[in-house]
Amino acid sequence: MRLFISYSTDDLEIVNQIADALRPHAEVCYWDKDNEPGKSVWKTIFGWIDSSDVVIAVITDKAVSRAMSVGQEIGHAQAKGKKIIPLVHKGIPSSELGCLHGITYIPFSNDCIEESLTRLKEVVGVPKQVVIDDEDQEWKELRKILLIVGGILVLLFLMSMDNKSNNDWF
Repeated sequence: MRLFISYSTDDLEIVNQIADALRPHAEVCYWDKDNEPGKSVWKTIFGWIDSSDVVIAVITDKAVSRAMSVGQEIGHAQAKGKKIIPLVHKGIPSSELGCLHGITYIPFSNDCIEESLTRLKEVVGVPKQVVIDDEDQEWKELRKILLIVGGILVLLFLMSMDNKSNNDWF
């Protein structure tokens, strides 16, 4: 799965948190991480959006005050029929969402982002972690112990064989 994150460059810290949470499960592209000097900005960004399965729009007061770039990215994603998941800071009124108005979004706040990231992973389609049953965990531990004991026994056997062969010379 490939994800593109649209955001204000002033929100890079929160974007890095989002990307870090998603990166184990998807390829994540965003400007400050993936730009390549000498390449056309908009051609590059629109290419990332075109090849993405999902576009995540991080909307904060900074994104609202500098909405032109984010608006262009979201407009392009909409024109290409991309799934757009807005992450909207709790202080942003819905009237400020512009082209995202009417799209169900995930609210977040900086002090409690983990819940929002969990919800984002669900919506994006990241598989939930499998919880290992206690019984399975006990078998894993037992297998480890048996391998260690078996290894020790093999070493002792080899050492005794080595001693036996050394005694044959005397």
